[in-house]
Amino acid sequence: MKEHSLFMAVSFPPKNEDLIQEAKVFNIHFNNLLIKALTLASGVSNIKNDAVTQFTLEAEKATSFVTGFPIDTSVTSYELTLINQPGYYQNQSIVESISALNNESIQATQGLINYKSKVINGVLNCQVYTTNYPLLLDHIRREAIFFVDLLTKLQYRVEPNVVEEALRQEIFWNQIMSEHAKFIRGYLDPTEEELIQIANNFGNQFDELNNKAFQVPQYPQQFPQITSESVKLTKDIQGFKVQGTEGILNCKVKSLIVPLLGDHVIREANHYLNLLERITL
Repeated sequence: MKEHSLFMAVSFPPKNEDLIQEAKVFNIHFNNLLIKALTLASGVSNIKNDAVTQFTLEAEKATSFVTGFPIDTSVTSYELTLINQPGYYQNQSIVESISALNNESIQATQGLINYKSKVINGVLNCQVYTTNYPLLLDHIRREAIFFVDLLTKLQYRVEPNVVEEALRQEIFWNQIMSEHAKFIRGYLDPTEEELIQIANNFGNQFDELNNKAFQVPQYPQQFPQITSESVKLTKDIQGFKVQGTEGILNCKVKSLIVPLLGDHVIREANHYLNLLERITL
């Protein structure tokens, strides 16, 4: 959510200073919420590759340099120190702190959802210009709605049907991966024909996979095979994103992609792979 705010802030022309400032406020708020989460996680939980990668810090510095947007890189530096600190303990104090953080995060994300909706309406009514596709704006709004839903279920200790929840997550993230591929395709320079074709193929493959996933309620025996295909395809696009991000950071790929966006979509692929690993256990 912190980075969604950044991607929106740097996409507007000077005319929309009000929208830029509003996005900056959200960015700062979510940065502070992340600091609270990391403080609670220290010595308690592993920080995985869906929170930070080997590219995150460099991508933040590169993004701040080319856009002028201030990024608190000390947060990422701190995350990197937590990666190899596994362990777990629970007491009433930390449970209460996490509950309070969840409530604050839900409220902040609902505010961000409203902001995203306002921008989308402005774009669709030709009142607002942004370098973000309307689909990308809707994409990050859906991610925010999904986040609120997950946090709410955590807060109220909702125990979902495991198979139904696994299928819901898989359909959601396959669509996210498909759209990532299509955004990459669209933001690449027209001369990057090979990369454009690869990205286009990924988008089509994830769409085809979801067409199968939608049929699982009628043919549940197909679910394990679909999950296996999701794992393979997500590993493939994760590798493509890694190569692309390296190319962007090394100034070898011609595109309109903000460096941090490259790392952002790597982390989302990592997150999905972590979920798929739990589904297949």
